Amino acid sequence: MPTSSDPSVVLGGSEWLICNAGVTVGPVRTELLLRGVLHGRVPSSSWVRQAGWQRWRELAKIREVSALTRVLERAPDDPSHNPACLRESRDAVAQASDAGEALLLALHAAARATSATVGLAHRVREPLLLPITSCVFEAPIELLGQVLPWHDAAFSLARCGGLLLGPADGGAAQRSSSARLGQGRNLIGVAMVPVISAGRLCGMLELGRNDHPFRDSDASALADFARHVGAVLAQLARDRRAATFA
Repeated sequence: MPTSSDPSVVLGGSEWLICNAGVTVGPVRTELLLRGVLHGRVPSSSWVRQAGWQRWRELAKIREVSALTRVLERAPDDPSHNPACLRESRDAVAQASDAGEALLLALHAAARATSATVGLAHRVREPLLLPITSCVFEAPIELLGQVLPWHDAAFSLARCGGLLLGPADGGAAQRSSSARLGQGRNLIGVAMVPVISAGRLCGMLELGRNDHPFRDSDASALADFARHVGAVLAQLARDRRAATFA
């Protein structure tokens, strides 16, 4: 266990130092910490701390990591592995400390609940107001940071509040999502759900399956889950504004 006297400089409360086997790295933002956990780059034996903390804490005892772990621990062959699991994941998403974390947790919850093979989360950011790929599920890490063009068919559907669920080789929106998600995979079905917050599009979740299409029941479950994610993002925005003017 590292000692509390280890020298460190942390740039902000949402950044972490990570210590494992006597080696300390960081600071890294919470979203990057969670990505490291997801992709196995941050070992479960690690200890972490933020600025102002007097002691290091075990990685598994960090609130955000614990929330993500609850999502990941649902095994694909678990009998309860179905869209109803999305309701159980709401609390985990609600614990996110920023929009990036919320979308990361939402993507993995949605992918596992629907048995998706691959998934992407895109966040609409200013000043471009275009979706930027911010999280991946079983997709190449190189896709992070890609910007979807305004004319992208799936993005056009999302701007209208439309949800996509169908064969990978269906209409223009399906083919657009399939090309992005495929990356060498032979996908059978694709899904896209927009995340609306305070009346505006703030994100998109895209999912793909290579065994069989998504079920009709997935559509309503994903739409309901996306509404919850949008409400979480709206609350995070209100909290951020309140902190700014406090």
